[in-house]
Amino acid sequence: MHGLRRATPLVTIAAALTGASCAFPTDKSDQVTVRLTAPSGIVLRGQDVSVYAEAFRVSGADTQPITNVQFAFTTGSSSTAIIQNDGGGYATVTGVNSGTVDITARAVPFEHAQQADLVLRVANPLEIDSVRPSTARFGEVLTVYGVGVDSMFVASLGGVNLIEYPFSRIRHDTTGLGQISFWVPPPARSDSLFYLGAGVFGFDSAMTTVLKEDIFEPNDTIPAAINLDLGGPWPGTALGGFLFLNPALAFEPQDRGAAGEDWFRFSTNDTTQSLTFFINYPSTGDTSASTTRTFLLDSLGYVANGDPTLDPIEKFFGRDSADFISSDFQRCKGFEFSPTQAQRESTTIALKTQPGHALHVMTFFTRPQRYGLAVFRGYVTADPRIQPDKYEENDMCHYADSIPGQPNPPAHIHVTTTGFSDTMNIDNPFEIDWYRIEVPSHSVGDSVLFRVRSRPFAPAARDTSDIDIYVETVPGSTGNVTEVGSSINAGSAEDLMLNLPAGSYYVAVVDYAGVAMRYSMCVRAVPLLAAVRTCSLILPGPAVPGRTKARPQGAAPATNGRRRALLGSRRQ
Repeated sequence: MHGLRRATPLVTIAAALTGASCAFPTDKSDQVTVRLTAPSGIVLRGQDVSVYAEAFRVSGADTQPITNVQFAFTTGSSSTAIIQNDGGGYATVTGVNSGTVDITARAVPFEHAQQADLVLRVANPLEIDSVRPSTARFGEVLTVYGVGVDSMFVASLGGVNLIEYPFSRIRHDTTGLGQISFWVPPPARSDSLFYLGAGVFGFDSAMTTVLKEDIFEPNDTIPAAINLDLGGPWPGTALGGFLFLNPALAFEPQDRGAAGEDWFRFSTNDTTQSLTFFINYPSTGDTSASTTRTFLLDSLGYVANGDPTLDPIEKFFGRDSADFISSDFQRCKGFEFSPTQAQRESTTIALKTQPGHALHVMTFFTRPQRYGLAVFRGYVTADPRIQPDKYEENDMCHYADSIPGQPNPPAHIHVTTTGFSDTMNIDNPFEIDWYRIEVPSHSVGDSVLFRVRSRPFAPAARDTSDIDIYVETVPGSTGNVTEVGSSINAGSAEDLMLNLPAGSYYVAVVDYAGVAMRYSMCVRAVPLLAAVRTCSLILPGPAVPGRTKARPQGAAPATNGRRRALLGSRRQ
């Protein structure tokens, strides 16, 4: 840091323009006071700072500057700082060693004038004064205070790098002190804070204690309540859309390998707004029941004194007709839908509208690890070229149903011989799109044809997408939610011909591979003796591959398919 250039003070300019002089009787020097100022209260070791002294005549509540005064400057400790008189009221202070030092200025002509005293701090380019709080949990925000700490670019506890909190780098103009904040992620441990920045590194002299739980504990049987209507922590910034964000949460160790739970309840009054949920759980891609299972639900409760023979997961309950999205399986009208999907390390769910005023995020886990959770106001897609199609919101099966005020939602399709054809999107990896079709009365032998193809933005590019199609019965019309047919070829080219009795059916388009993409789908009634037994796709993709993926297990039959509890263990 270079020495600060001294500026011509306004009072000096004013005195020159008005012709003020120092013609003031020295025998009234007790009416004179001296003021000493510096642009900052900090001077770095080996660096300079310019200080400026001024004399004033005091008369009651009024003060009048006295110009052309000679000042004498002294330092309280030459081993901490030295000072050189530059004349004209200016002096240069040079930092020698860390510490605080008193700099004084005395008006020489006025023996009884009150002298000025200024305390300066001599510091290294980066010095930590304090870290608060001194005891923190995972996901909590630590703030570091001190000299130059806002230049820090690495901070760690127990060898684990902390995560910088956005917009927290601050340097105060008057004091020169800085501050910066960090989230504490697992597996950080109690230690002295290590820092690197401003060309220096070292450890804080104090110990920061890290508790082995995150800031929302306990939230296993009682949810952590988050009110999204309060807005996010960074309004008016590039991150203003985030209503909630914490990348440093923890799945804590459990006794004897038992499953643990983390439960969040996000509430909002506006169910018409778009919200995107980001759940990042680095579980090496394993989201099976033995490791990590995450659910997004619109109805969830817990029976504290339920059947002791139940697995803890089966003590959670919800509205019988509640739907949910999860990393392991979905629920539709009280029945499980378990399509095969590749393993994942995160889940992103964008909802154009909300199914209710409260949404729950529940994760069951057995492995201790870090995870992140965020809620963004708006509809976020993995590929910016993809926008929500006209069939959204249809991430849960009930969105495709006729409801009061919306008797025929776009995702409710009537099957005809003319056919239906359109382009839709997989907005985020592992999304499932639900449609409801109405099959009219028809002649024996007539069929319904389903065709799906990918629509790459660059047709010449390699297409890594892989979507499948499932047809399920609808409760109250054609049975329970039970599979009647599916096409699960490798790649995104599916053809399925089914002889469906009249009634309602759900069609689920499932992203197996976790690739955001566009796809074209057509549905058409095909009479038994029809000469044309196909339907028109928009920009059809490649031919159907010859191989298929492993066949998933279908939904349980009506007699035992409904769960005893909302999140009970999967029936095999």
